[in-house]
Amino acid sequence: MAVIELSDETKRQVERIGSADLVVGIAGPVPAEELRSRVEPIVAGLGSSVSLDRIVFAFAGPYAAAPAGGAEGESASQPRVALLPYAPPSAASGEFWSGVSVQQRTILALAASLNARACIVLGADLAALQTHVLQLLAYAVLDRQCVLAMPVYPAGRYEGLINTGILSPLSRSLFGKRIHYPIAFDFAVSGGMCGHFLRQTAASNGAGPALLWPVTVAATQFPQQAVGQVHVSVHHRVATEGLELSAVLGQMVGSLFQEMEQFAPQWQRVRGSQATPVWGNAPEEKPGGEPVDPQPMLDSFLLGSRNLDEVWRLILPPNVLLDLRRLTRTAPEQFRMPDELWAGIVYDFALAYRLRTISRVHLLGALTPLYLGWVASWIQEVSRLSGAALEQRQEQLARAWEEKKPYLLSRWRWPDRFNP
Repeated sequence: MAVIELSDETKRQVERIGSADLVVGIAGPVPAEELRSRVEPIVAGLGSSVSLDRIVFAFAGPYAAAPAGGAEGESASQPRVALLPYAPPSAASGEFWSGVSVQQRTILALAASLNARACIVLGADLAALQTHVLQLLAYAVLDRQCVLAMPVYPAGRYEGLINTGILSPLSRSLFGKRIHYPIAFDFAVSGGMCGHFLRQTAASNGAGPALLWPVTVAATQFPQQAVGQVHVSVHHRVATEGLELSAVLGQMVGSLFQEMEQFAPQWQRVRGSQATPVWGNAPEEKPGGEPVDPQPMLDSFLLGSRNLDEVWRLILPPNVLLDLRRLTRTAPEQFRMPDELWAGIVYDFALAYRLRTISRVHLLGALTPLYLGWVASWIQEVSRLSGAALEQRQEQLARAWEEKKPYLLSRWRWPDRFNP
C-alpha cells in the first residue's frame, strides 16, 4: 500500500487549524451539515470529563468555504471544535476493507500533522459517534496511557464468524494480545502512535492490499506498552451487498497472512498470550437471533472436498487430508470440526501463502469451503449454549490456536519436513 499523501487543499486546511488535542476521524464520506449537527451535542456532553482544549473532527467530503474567523465548521464554544474535510487516496475498486483502511490511515496522517495527543477513528456510518464511546476511547488512551484502545462490540452468536473463527484467534496466537476485534471500524491511538502507523505503512509499501491491523503494530512496535479495550454499544451497518464471501474472506485473511510474513521475527518469539484491560460496561447479552441452518455451509464444504481435492493436496499434509475425508463421511447432525484441526488448516494455508505454493488468489479461494465447514460445525455446537457458556467456548477455541502454534513454528522454519 502506498504511503499516505495528503492533498494540497487538505494540507492548507491543516495549516489553518494548526494543532489539536484530539482528532476524531470518520473513515468515510459524511455530509458536513449532518456531522456538525451531531458533533455539537456530543462535545457538550463530554463536558469536563475529557480535558481537551481543541477537538478536530475529520471526514471525507468536499471542501466548503470556511466561516469568517476560523476553520471549516469551527465553533466559538469551548472546547474549540473544527470540522476538517479531507480527500482520501483512492483504493482498489470492489475491495471494501481496503477502502476503509486507506481512509483510516489518512486520518492518522492528519492527526500526526496536527500533533494531536490522541486520535480516534470511527466508522463511516457514524454508529460510534456517541458521547460515551468517545469518552471511553479517550479515557483509555489519555488517562490510562494505552497506546491503542480497541472496541468490544456486542454480537450475536452467529455474527462476525470470520473474526471469531480466524482473525481473533490467529492474531492472539501470533502476537500474544487477547483482543476481541483485531480489525475494527473504530479504535483510538495515542498521538505518538500515529507516526509509527505511517512509518509502518511505508515499510509495507508494495506488499499488496494490506489492511490496517492496529493490534499488530502495537504488539510489534510497542510490546511493553499497554493495549486496552472498551465495551461499546455499537452495531455497524456493513455494506457487503454484492460482495462474495470468498472475496471478503480472502481480503481479510490474506492481509493477516501478509502481517505474518512481515513480522515473522517478532511473533516467533511470542509464547502464550496476555489479557488486556477492558473498560466500560458489557452490554446485555444480545439475543441469539433466528436459528441458522448449517446445511448449506456443510454442502459447500462437501462440494469443495470433491472439486478441490487436488488443490488441497498441495497445501495440506496427508494426516489433515485424511481427517477431512473422515469428516465428509460424518452424518450432518454429528459433523464437528475439532479446534486443533481447524487451527492447523489455517496455519497450513498461511505457510502456503508465504511459499506461493499456488496463486494466492486461488489459495484463499480454496480456504472458503473449509471455512464454511468450520462454520457449519460451530453453528451446530453453539446453538444451544448460554451466553456465559458461549464465551467459555470461544476462549477454548482461542487457546487451541495457541497450543497449536508450535506446529506453525515448525512448518514455518522447516517447511520441507512436512511436505506431502
